[in-house]
Amino acid sequence: MAETPTRWGKTLFWGLLVALLYWGLFHYQDAIVRLAHTTTQSCLVVEDGKEVYYHKPTAEACAAKGGILIEGNRLNVLVPIVVAFVMSYAHGAFTGMFWDSLGLKAAKKK
Repeated sequence: MAETPTRWGKTLFWGLLVALLYWGLFHYQDAIVRLAHTTTQSCLVVEDGKEVYYHKPTAEACAAKGGILIEGNRLNVLVPIVVAFVMSYAHGAFTGMFWDSLGLKAAKKK
C-alpha cells in the first residue's frame, strides 16, 4: 500500500483542506454569489424571501421595483475565479495523493 506513513499524512492533510474549502464554499455561498452579481451596477430586490439581482439598472427602475442600487466593482469577478482555482488545485492534489496511497498508478504508454 503506502510507502511511508507520511504519504497518508499528506493525503489526510489535503483531504481535510478540501473538506474545509467545501465547507467554506457552502457556508459563504451567499456572499460569493453577491460578489459575482455585483461586478457591474446591480439592483437588489427581495422577492418572496429570495434575493433577485437586476444588472445595469437605472436608479428609477430600481426604485420602482423597490430595490437597492449597488455600485459594481469589476474586481469582484476575480473572487469566484480564485475560489475555483484554489478548490481545483486542492482537490487534484488530494485525489492524486489518495490514489498513490492506495498504490494505484496510471498506466504508462510505450
